[in-house]
Amino acid sequence: MKIQDKIKKEYINKPFLDHKRAVLSAPIRHIFMISTVGLLRKSKSSKIRILEIGSWFGASTLSWAQGLEEYYNSFGEINCVDAWKPFFEKENHKDEEYVSEMEQLLEDDTVFNIFLHNISTIKSSIKINYFRQMSSKFFRNQNNKGYDIIFIDADHTYEAVTQDIKNSLDLVLEGGIICGDDLNLQIKEVDIDHAKKNHNKDFIQDPKTGKNFHPGVTLAVSEIFGDVNSWGGFWAVQKVNNSWKNISLREIPKIYPKHFNNEQLSKAKDHYRDIEEKII
Repeated sequence: MKIQDKIKKEYINKPFLDHKRAVLSAPIRHIFMISTVGLLRKSKSSKIRILEIGSWFGASTLSWAQGLEEYYNSFGEINCVDAWKPFFEKENHKDEEYVSEMEQLLEDDTVFNIFLHNISTIKSSIKINYFRQMSSKFFRNQNNKGYDIIFIDADHTYEAVTQDIKNSLDLVLEGGIICGDDLNLQIKEVDIDHAKKNHNKDFIQDPKTGKNFHPGVTLAVSEIFGDVNSWGGFWAVQKVNNSWKNISLREIPKIYPKHFNNEQLSKAKDHYRDIEEKII
């Protein structure tokens, strides 16, 4: 059965994340996305605006929406920016199976159509806007806009991450938060020369630790913000008096994403137990 037919038949009015590429990163990170909304609620009671750079299937959109449900009585706005078209430099990712799978899902609009289905399940009091374009084009038209949270999870190569972060700096309101995904390793942990040599690749193995990471994310975040607090690969900093400060999510209640399937939820719970004592 084709995915679209399966959704129409079995996922009426409920999200579809039952695909091995639906949640590309560690599911635990969505817990801390919801927590970030909870942290913001302490200082801002009026409804907030969230900008999401990179939406894919819409799993992260659903998590931000759940945060608004939990902490803002299901009111707020989420702007989603994604070209939903192939973007990998294939020459740099010849032997990566996940790249070819992702490219195929993008080429035939499978991902985009699933995203549209998933956002249709979000409560109507939460305003969802989507922009099918490159982030660079979107940012050119945002001079007078302000956001309380900007989440960066698009192209993970160094130049792309750097530009997305720099384009976001002035758009974040005072007290607002810039955050992102896939900070698997920080700069102090990796072989820096190796990371710089492979800055245009999506995902590589670090020879120093033997762990896989996204060199572009590690390099860009370090260069712009220095050491940041992170939670299972999700990172965030807050704008305070026009400078960037680390935040703590330790005291924010743990809320699991309700849109996860059993496997995703199990992974999130297991991972959370592993790092619970180290949560900042």
